[in-house]
Amino acid sequence: MAVVTNEVAVADMRRLGRAEPLEPYPGRAREPWKCRCLNQHCGKIIYPNRNNVMSGQGACKYCAPNAPVDPTTAETVMLGHGFAVLVPFPGTGKPWLSKCAAAGHLVAPRYDNITGRGGQCRFCTHRGPGDPEQALADMKAACFTPLEPYRNASTPWKSLCDGCGTIVSPNLNNVRTRGRCCPRCAKYGLNPAAPTWLYVMAHVVFGAVKIGITGRQAHEDRIARLEGSGWTVVRTWPFDTGTAAYRIEQIALKRLRAQGHGPYLTAEQISAGGWTETFNAATVTADTLCRMVTDALTQPPA
Repeated sequence: MAVVTNEVAVADMRRLGRAEPLEPYPGRAREPWKCRCLNQHCGKIIYPNRNNVMSGQGACKYCAPNAPVDPTTAETVMLGHGFAVLVPFPGTGKPWLSKCAAAGHLVAPRYDNITGRGGQCRFCTHRGPGDPEQALADMKAACFTPLEPYRNASTPWKSLCDGCGTIVSPNLNNVRTRGRCCPRCAKYGLNPAAPTWLYVMAHVVFGAVKIGITGRQAHEDRIARLEGSGWTVVRTWPFDTGTAAYRIEQIALKRLRAQGHGPYLTAEQISAGGWTETFNAATVTADTLCRMVTDALTQPPA
């Protein structure tokens, strides 16, 4: 039997196993060999044997098609590739309904294609992130004057509302689907004098909790819209006015900020808006958030 040299074994491991040996070849085909996976976004330390690699079984157990993948980790990886997922993780080899973070396209890439081949949004590959001139025209048609250059359709775009003069940051996706979406002057915005709900919601996949307020007679059912994105209602409190609900919400938020809890999700992850009122459920539980609201209710108005 021919003796396999270290140079040949290393070359085979790199070419067939996509792995970089971290020690000399042990000399026996069935002995574990310390390597580093060379697949994009992996890089883990692994211990394949040459016999398996030469028979086509691959080197990295973490990159194998049937390797278990943590759903939360999978979402983070997808976001790193530019995809905000819209439904729970279906598995590595199945289409995963997502939104392109660059331009807002609805796509359904497979997790294994994204991680193994560095896949990108197929629409952006052919058409780019959108026409800046058309984006500007759409904003102006919705009565917004942008105050900074266009980036993409899903990133908050600092603008001046022509209707009320308020500086707001809607994203182009919302503007195109909802029209005039200024929170102060849109018809479905919060009316400070109208009946209001204060709510606490949770998102199991994101591992997040959220506090917010919405009009009980508003044109847009904000709670239903969040439920459509995977959020579940933990508790609601009715208020006679938006002003009263806003006061309680702000007491809870200021207490959380003072404790060092900042926003947990990004604007891209919560398309319904309100990302600044989200928190990590591992450090701020839904029960904790509800207790803060209950405590705030006992505080008299300033």
